[in-house]
Amino acid sequence: MSQIDVKNLSADELKKLVNDAEQALRDRNKERVMELRREAEALAAELNTSVAELFGLDKPAKQAGKKLPPKYINPANPSQTWSGRGKRPNWLVDELNKGKKLEDFQI
Repeated sequence: MSQIDVKNLSADELKKLVNDAEQALRDRNKERVMELRREAEALAAELNTSVAELFGLDKPAKQAGKKLPPKYINPANPSQTWSGRGKRPNWLVDELNKGKKLEDFQI
C-alpha cells in the first residue's frame, strides 16, 4: 500500500481524498453485505427454505389483508363492529368517553 503525504495536499485535494475513501468504504461494505446475503441464501436453500422464513420476515405478509372476526359491536348500530386491533372506531371512543367500559361492547 502506498503512503500518501497528506501534509502537502491542498484543502480541495484533501476533501477529494476523504470523499474517495468514504465511497470506497461504502462500496466495500456493500459488496460484503451482498457476499453475506449470497451465503445466507445458499445455506437457506440447503434447508429448502428462504432467508425470510428463517428470520420470520414473511409472517406479517401472511397476515396482511386477513380479516379478523369482530370482538366488539355497537349496540345502537349492530352493523358497526371492531376486531380489537388498530385504531378504535369513533363510535366506541364516544361511548368510552361517556363512561362506559370496553367490556360493555364485547360480542
